[in-house]
Amino acid sequence: MLQSDPSSPQLQGARCAEHVDRPASVICTRCGSYACELCRNEGPDGLEYCNRCSSTVSTVLAEPGIRLAAHVVDRLVVFSPMFVTGFIGVVVALVSKSKDVMPVILTFTILGLLGSLGMIGYQLYLMTRTGQSIGKRMMRIKVVRTDGSPADIGRVILLRNVVPEAIGFFIGIFAIIDALFIFFNAERRTLHDQLADTKVIKVNEHAG
Repeated sequence: MLQSDPSSPQLQGARCAEHVDRPASVICTRCGSYACELCRNEGPDGLEYCNRCSSTVSTVLAEPGIRLAAHVVDRLVVFSPMFVTGFIGVVVALVSKSKDVMPVILTFTILGLLGSLGMIGYQLYLMTRTGQSIGKRMMRIKVVRTDGSPADIGRVILLRNVVPEAIGFFIGIFAIIDALFIFFNAERRTLHDQLADTKVIKVNEHAG
């Protein structure tokens, strides 16, 4: 794995092209732009690339098991505020001397819902910026277009998330059918991948 020297004259005082508040730690081999520790990636050729260019270089597809693990992590991240506030609400209601505990439970339920909505928004923000949710970053995978270019905001939010969730709301079995599609094509693409013209690839990220 390559290790760039931040003290290199070419990097001194340089800022990341994507995160201008962070110092650059590498120069992309492909486009020559500066990348910070969050954006730098090592390609399958052993060279360093920025976030955008690494998508066009890496062709190693993510395994179904890794994608499932990332999905589970993302679900836990989204629903954890509701779990935590729900638990706290129940505890407060049990120890409360008040006979009417519904306002307490309702308050914590609303707080949990707002927290989960906030996490959904944050996850979508990450996906549109880097192609990686929290779960995908942990599993070292990312979403790109089938031609290797970054997926735009419309594909990430609308075609990969809103449309599948809407279909799943009316057709409960859709989530299973969607996931099974990964086993029936060479690029391991789910149905929502095909709707959005995306695929999921492996990346070798440095710890940010």
